Amino acid sequence: MFKFLIKNDLFNIVNRLKSIDKKYFIVYNCKKHKYEVHYRRAKNTYELTVPYDKLDARTISLVQKTKIENQKQILESIERENQILQQKNKNEILENLRRVYEC
Repeated sequence: MFKFLIKNDLFNIVNRLKSIDKKYFIVYNCKKHKYEVHYRRAKNTYELTVPYDKLDARTISLVQKTKIENQKQILESIERENQILQQKNKNEILENLRRVYEC
């Protein structure tokens, strides 16, 4: 097997995650050399891959930020960012057209 259950760690991240929800657990994926956060359920326990080389407080923040309870706020934030980018792109296109037709 290429994954090992992490039962404890230097910064007590495993237990801190369990204080958020007892169903969280962490494994180390030896094949990818990455930590993964999982959530106990019948199928597909995978939640996310930790984007850092070590377990620390950033992992806790990331899990809290991406919890399913925050889905609505995350989607609203993505939608706002997309609208801002869309308006920025539209303005750039209009500015480029204006420059072309001024010449």
